[in-house]
Amino acid sequence: MVVNIHNKVDSLAADSVYSYLKRSKKLLETNPQFSDSLRAENNYLIGLYFKDKGKMDSAAVYFHNATDFVKNSEHNKREVGYFQAAWNTYAGLGLYGDCLSISDRYKSLLDEEKHYSSYTWAYHWELTAYMMMRDYQKAKEILSHQLEFTKRRDTANIPYVVITKARLLYNNLGEKAEALKTLEELLENDHKLTIKFRQQAHMNYGVLQYYEGDYNKALDHYLKALEASKNNTESSDYLDYLVNDYSNISEVLLDLKQYSEARKYLDSARAIGLGNIAGNRRKAILSYEFRWAMETNKSAQQITRLLDDMYQHQEKAYAQKTKNELLALTKANEKEKVLLKEKQVAELENLKLQNRSILLGISALLLGTIGLLFYQRRKLKFEKQNLQTQQRLLRSQMNPHFTFNTLYAIQNEIKKDQKGASDYLVKFSRLLRLVLENSTQNYVQLEKELEALTKYMDLQLVGSPNKFTYQIELENLEEDDLIFIPPMLLQPFVENSIEHGFAGIDYQGKIQLNLLLKGKFIHCSIEDNGRGISESNNGLKNSTSVKLISDFLKKATKSEIQIQNKAENDKNDTGVIIKFIIPFRHTEND
Repeated sequence: MVVNIHNKVDSLAADSVYSYLKRSKKLLETNPQFSDSLRAENNYLIGLYFKDKGKMDSAAVYFHNATDFVKNSEHNKREVGYFQAAWNTYAGLGLYGDCLSISDRYKSLLDEEKHYSSYTWAYHWELTAYMMMRDYQKAKEILSHQLEFTKRRDTANIPYVVITKARLLYNNLGEKAEALKTLEELLENDHKLTIKFRQQAHMNYGVLQYYEGDYNKALDHYLKALEASKNNTESSDYLDYLVNDYSNISEVLLDLKQYSEARKYLDSARAIGLGNIAGNRRKAILSYEFRWAMETNKSAQQITRLLDDMYQHQEKAYAQKTKNELLALTKANEKEKVLLKEKQVAELENLKLQNRSILLGISALLLGTIGLLFYQRRKLKFEKQNLQTQQRLLRSQMNPHFTFNTLYAIQNEIKKDQKGASDYLVKFSRLLRLVLENSTQNYVQLEKELEALTKYMDLQLVGSPNKFTYQIELENLEEDDLIFIPPMLLQPFVENSIEHGFAGIDYQGKIQLNLLLKGKFIHCSIEDNGRGISESNNGLKNSTSVKLISDFLKKATKSEIQIQNKAENDKNDTGVIIKFIIPFRHTEND
């Protein structure tokens, strides 16, 4: 019975799964003849349910319960998954002591003679827990035990442990000489290392030499790492390793003022294609290209062209996205026309049937009613899809606008402070990645939207840290609640406060954002102490973004945006207060 229930939950909706799992849990508790493996699996499945619901405390309890039913060392891959799930959940909750408990329990079931690779994994869990606890001396002790073990039982993983130890010594314990010596001993026999470990050993040693200021030695080992990466074509991380090596080599060549050589490696990274490069690597490559252009005294026009490349890359992606959305909207309209025509034909046929007899007339009326209900249902669905499409079109117009404004700010920063422009570019790339991630969804978690808004305001403060302050207050909700809102609704109003409200003032600006969860909507208030709105300063009401947002919110919430000068209520007060309500969901899939 329990096995049948477990097999059935895979095909059930999430809301139905829990009721079935509770039934099987009750059966297992009242019937001792069932095996421990079934009890473990049932707890694990309940843990997965709570994890999907975002209730990580409950998930941790059931994952831990699942590990308690694993009794012998001859466990299978599924049972290892119980320990992995419990460890990951505790780590996510910051309960590192419980992480250690899980790793100790896992290790107690192992026979180091038979399960040496699993024993190495248990050491990794322990090490990671102590690293997260910032107990680096204990982490060093664990690494020493792990190194002794790998030398006895798991020699294939010795390089991994040595490299990890060197990074800990250098980065966290300040034992730089010992760290360098550790890697040098490993590299004495680098021809005996696998290609993967040879690349990692040379790359890490090159990084430490770079930190030590020996750029020539760093370059030598970066080149050896690249040679290994090129020979590791079977690895799933092949391109990532290549780009990482190109990035490291470009950086050190720039420091050595070898600009023509640096350009070659930047071009090699470019040849892979920006779309094939992970976000953090792509950011590094663009940053070094920008630095190369600045240090080789390229003209402002050439530097601006580099920034335009970034803007055009994003604009092209959004243009394609907009085209796809418009195509989807056109197809939806065509389908709606077909439905309307079919409805009209059905109504005519119903009228003919009514003339024949009362009975047939009643039947026709019923059919017409059913058809009308079906039509209304389809119409509502179409309107919802239409609203979502307009929302996406709104983002497709707002994001390039936001990006262009920021790139324009970077261009101005170049003229004033080249180093500041480079810092500005790094911060902007981080914000851009977050905005791009958010803009692909109809609804994003409130936490991510507020993170993007905060990064945007921090970016605006680069170079003018005293220009304004900001404060975000939440009422009846927490930032990390499972609440999802349409993206890019708050940023345009904040941008108007900064660009228009604080322009020309001789005092520090202030932005106050309040979000109140009330009923079916989130009530939003954005207030500043700027110049307010006048005939000469009417950027807010004339803003295209604000008009688009106003149209969207009016359709989604049936309410208008309220924009008011604070001086209307108090002559001594300055600035603007904006109020509107935001639709939300409890899931990103509406």
